[in-house]
Amino acid sequence: MLLNKKSLVLKGTMLIATSMLFVACGSDTPKEELTEEVAVDSTAVVEEETETTSYSLPSPLQIASIFKKSGLKYKDGVTSSQKDVAKYTTNLNKALNLGVYSADLSYSVLNKQNQEAMNYMKLCRQLADNLGMGSVFDQGNLSARFEKNLGNEDSLAYIIAELQMVTDMYLDENNQQQITSIVFAGAWVESLYIGSKVFEKSKSKDLNSKLAEQMTILESIVNALKAEEKKDANITGLIADMESVKTIYDALESVKKFQESTDENAEVTLSDEEVAQLTKKIEEVRTKFING
Repeated sequence: MLLNKKSLVLKGTMLIATSMLFVACGSDTPKEELTEEVAVDSTAVVEEETETTSYSLPSPLQIASIFKKSGLKYKDGVTSSQKDVAKYTTNLNKALNLGVYSADLSYSVLNKQNQEAMNYMKLCRQLADNLGMGSVFDQGNLSARFEKNLGNEDSLAYIIAELQMVTDMYLDENNQQQITSIVFAGAWVESLYIGSKVFEKSKSKDLNSKLAEQMTILESIVNALKAEEKKDANITGLIADMESVKTIYDALESVKKFQESTDENAEVTLSDEEVAQLTKKIEEVRTKFING
């Protein structure tokens, strides 16, 4: 049976859904006492819903966890610069870079970079404030708990998951679902950028395959953005940026062979040269995001 684009999206969603455990958490029990509700929600994909369709999107922490399971090591200098966020003046740029910093935060936490994690947490708070939703950081004393638990990777991971849950609820209640989609777009691009930079150093074939797996959810991200396009005209340009990555990916020879394959067990195996082509485009889009 020929695998169509719908099948690719479903495959990507299943890969995310089966990879969501916090694989970097080594201890049996976090220091923080957690409610059952938070623990369950922290392992679920977020569904961006319209009247007729829902799109399953991974959180930055989930993507970072998937890459870490594949051997992603910490590499200094690959995350976004910790500069004044005042240069981000539109809601689109604020939300995109909230996503970027969320990915950097997750990467830092899962690699035990405590000071970096604290810095990115503060930057996320600043951008959330600028978007008018900084109050979510105060719910459940999330900011204070994060600082208190620096060094405890398990607790920090759950606090990040709880923060995302509270943020998504806030945006849904205030009919600002477009912010959720934009944040995910920024986080996804930053996560793949980080993964690609580590790939350049390690040449890990496992990381290579994880980059291909992550590409399967790009169509869901684009569809989620299109569903909210009417709320912000600037989303049209963001959709074009995200689709430009998909265009490069779909044109790769390995991807075309996969799409034409009748083997239901077929997998995409990117060559080093193809990864280089793909990551060049990802870096181009990421540069546009962080430059505002």
